Amino acid sequence: MEFFSDLAHQVKDLITGENHEDHAKKPDGQGGRDEDDGPNTLLEEQEEVEDAAIEAAKQEYSNIKPSPQFKCGPVLRYQDIDVGRRRWVGSALIVTDRRDPPRLVIRDPTKNQVGYSRARLLDSWEGNHFYRYDIQLLLLNHREKNITYWFENETSQTWNFFVPALDEGHNWAFYSCNGFTSDVEDPETNFHGANPLWDDLLTAHDAKPFHTMIGGGDQIYNDDVLLTPEMVEWLAKDEEERVTTEWDGQKRYAVEKYYFDHYCQHFTTGTYSQALSLIPSVNSWDDHDIFDGYGSYPPKSQLCDVMQGIGAAASRFYLLFQQHANRQTTKQAGLMTSSTGKGWNCVTHFGKRTLVVLPDTRSERSKETILSPETYQLLNDTIRANILPTTRHLVVVLGTPLVYPALTLVENSLERMGDQLSRQSIAGKIFGKCKAFDNVLGQFGPELLDDLVDSWACTIHTKEKKEFVELLQSISEQRGVRVTFVGGDVHVGGAGRLFGKNSTDRLRDPHHMTQIVSSAIVNGPPPSAVIHALHKSAETYDLNEYTSEEMTEIFHQDVNGEELEHKMLLNRRNWCEVRELSGLELEFTIRVENLDHSGTRKYPILVDRLEIAAREY
Repeated sequence: MEFFSDLAHQVKDLITGENHEDHAKKPDGQGGRDEDDGPNTLLEEQEEVEDAAIEAAKQEYSNIKPSPQFKCGPVLRYQDIDVGRRRWVGSALIVTDRRDPPRLVIRDPTKNQVGYSRARLLDSWEGNHFYRYDIQLLLLNHREKNITYWFENETSQTWNFFVPALDEGHNWAFYSCNGFTSDVEDPETNFHGANPLWDDLLTAHDAKPFHTMIGGGDQIYNDDVLLTPEMVEWLAKDEEERVTTEWDGQKRYAVEKYYFDHYCQHFTTGTYSQALSLIPSVNSWDDHDIFDGYGSYPPKSQLCDVMQGIGAAASRFYLLFQQHANRQTTKQAGLMTSSTGKGWNCVTHFGKRTLVVLPDTRSERSKETILSPETYQLLNDTIRANILPTTRHLVVVLGTPLVYPALTLVENSLERMGDQLSRQSIAGKIFGKCKAFDNVLGQFGPELLDDLVDSWACTIHTKEKKEFVELLQSISEQRGVRVTFVGGDVHVGGAGRLFGKNSTDRLRDPHHMTQIVSSAIVNGPPPSAVIHALHKSAETYDLNEYTSEEMTEIFHQDVNGEELEHKMLLNRRNWCEVRELSGLELEFTIRVENLDHSGTRKYPILVDRLEIAAREY
């Protein structure tokens, strides 16, 4: 039947003069509608059901599973809110071997009729097809909505997600490091596996629904791509042969198969797969989404044919699974690329009062730079263009924390020790490197400290970091918005701040910027010796002549109530809950895993709005 259905669709395209494949790939303004779907009832201004009040009730998550008819999905993605038109924009993704996928059915509780979205083909790999369903919804001013969706002809399973009220707070969660590295011993016994903190996140979602969740990097750990036979054979070659090896079809197939299979497995397993279908995601990526340390290797190795081929394959499946896009549709998916042609940056509105920026700090990365000057200019222009008169907070999501203990002392020690960094050393633990990194690093004979350049805190990035902060200080001063940084990667929870040296009132200090550090939601934390070393170097530093930075003490007690010696960073698994309060503050709550791996203890950090008026628009 599938064959005849597909044939009929192609015959219709022949009659109408359309190309079936192009038609499937091309997104339109409504997002996934065909003319035969009729008018989009979900965007009609009149609310046909007046009472859309939401009473959050605990869901039976045992009934929430990936659809059995698909290889992967549904996976929800949040794109933006068009505040002027009260319009929520997002999408759902499925992966299937079907050539004629079902329509997505969407029920808005304020409408008497359901809406439909037709699948758009993004890409195919070995008989598996990636389909995006575009979703647009009209927001109420003061009441959030519980949106139900399912697939046509499959009414046995439904899913739901929440969209915010336009004039109320946008609730969201942040997570990073969503997997175990190979050095973590017996994750099931020692950590109860990957589910505990995802269970906690969904419990919080039950109590007060999240409208979005941000993946700040390492949503998937793809390090084992280097363990495929083709990559093992390549790494076994001598240095000169390795950097001149051709990226042939056999290697490409092996690497693409690994990425496809691993994404399908990871996105359909455990509590994480449930969250993907219930809370729309906004994602950036970091090295483990490719493999450990990618982008920070010496140029000779980083730019060789095979390494670039691996990066291209990782990019393809990152865009598909995490951004619901291919290279031709990134703009329609709300992603931006500078004139360098590299990277997929995102600027999105979390309602009227918060603008979120996710720079792509991986695609342009080299040993010397994190982002290109062209991308900084793009971010500056786009941020300024998207700040609304009602915007109060500018949240910048970075793969690694921008404010973090300086690593100069560690670097100097390594220089004295030589260029070999052991994964078991304290320094190795600080940077979260695993065997994949050591494998390539050792094979290529890296220059000294190449393994440290992933961090904003290392000396080589000092100038770039300073200029980035000064760009944001200018925006804060001129537009009257509070800047906050959120980052993961380092497998600890914590907070820091930038502040004006001469400021006496942080509420009116545009240079006062909080750093939230939250990771890992799954991976194991570093040992206590690492926390001790980081606290030793956690001093107050000068960023420029008028700005200082430092870590702040937020952990006075451990999760079991015991007093802590080190109060800035806590080496336990965690994630971050973010709520907008009535006074327009943002409350970031780092939720740290309990000793028995059941539930979390909350450590709140309040970020006030900036109480100065905007000088320009």
